[in-house]
Amino acid sequence: MLDMPLRVGVGGNGKVARGVEFQVTHADGMELAWRHGPDDVESHLKSDPIDVFVEACGNVHDGAECSLLAIENHAHVVLTDARVDVAYGLPIQTEAHQNGIVVTSDVGTPHGTLATMIQEAHIMGFEILQAGQICPRSDPTQFLYEMAALANGFSYLPPEGGMTGSEVATPADILTSFDPDQIGDTPQIDFVRIPGAPAGLYLIVRPRHKAPAEQFDHLKPANAPYYLLHRPTPLGYLETPKTILGAAAGLPVLAPGYPTCEIYALAKKDLQTSTKLENKHLKAVLAPLDSNRVPLIHALESAQVESEISQDGNLTFKNTRIFTAR
Repeated sequence: MLDMPLRVGVGGNGKVARGVEFQVTHADGMELAWRHGPDDVESHLKSDPIDVFVEACGNVHDGAECSLLAIENHAHVVLTDARVDVAYGLPIQTEAHQNGIVVTSDVGTPHGTLATMIQEAHIMGFEILQAGQICPRSDPTQFLYEMAALANGFSYLPPEGGMTGSEVATPADILTSFDPDQIGDTPQIDFVRIPGAPAGLYLIVRPRHKAPAEQFDHLKPANAPYYLLHRPTPLGYLETPKTILGAAAGLPVLAPGYPTCEIYALAKKDLQTSTKLENKHLKAVLAPLDSNRVPLIHALESAQVESEISQDGNLTFKNTRIFTAR
């Protein structure tokens, strides 16, 4: 046990922030120093120092700003929102590294739990071919950010042409729904749908070393040499105290890496010149990095169509004007 309980601050006023507050208040090894909305976080970081800051602001820009302020005030950071991780993970992680601070996704998120599954699979002697979600329960755009955060943390990529979302009958069928010859050396992210099945998480793995046939005969489903590791969805903020303890010990669940993917904006319908962009005009797509395309986060800040964009067309920095800094 720790000699002194960890002092934890929580940023945010929503359900997740309140849930984290309750769990921290009743968890061993830590105590709640405060929970405040984004506008009050900076003053309390200075007046009431903490060991770990849990970002649960509910707003991407507020979450990023509060995380940077926490690092500046020597607090480790737990990110509960994948949007913050994807949109601002690199500058946050750079600042943290320069200050000897840990930044990590929360293990209570789908991408956080998948990261833990990946680490455990490596310890068991497997290499990862694909990591994904079964019947994702998150909002569709939030789901894309979760998978992008995982990909960026491990340098994974979506399949060529995008995630497939295959429909299969059972978890065992996941092993026959992918083509290992199409994966190559870079593990992939994807998802599957199983009618009537609850949400879950999965890995398709392969042993790194030749092993006796009996070594994995208890591991089902299997389509040797490929095996499926799967589990139910994470428990959200109920698991956040585990992440807090790990962050304080220098053990991130999933640290932001150099991005391989981004969530880009597509036109939901034909967009005319001078249209001021709103959520109703846009939809999201996860794709490998492309410096010409406009990330969804920027398109939703303050942006305007510069030249006509057809339905399902990409927003680019040529056909879209962004009024805030890129």
